Amino acid sequence: MKINCDAFKKLRESKLLGVYNLAKQADVSPSIVKSLEEGGRPRLESIRKVIVALGLTVEEAYEKKLIED
Repeated sequence: MKINCDAFKKLRESKLLGVYNLAKQADVSPSIVKSLEEGGRPRLESIRKVIVALGLTVEEAYEKKLIED
């Protein structure tokens, strides 16, 4: 799975969420959110939690090109 780092960061910022706030909402550590925005490869479950916390389904994240196979 490939993460579109810039799109993740832009979406987070457009929702006026800081890294810490998004991590708290997603029930993941802030380092997971930072990793997504810096090209890291967090576990799939962590990615799913962040996507849901951003108000999207996994399918919507694919449609918006946040994630790719």
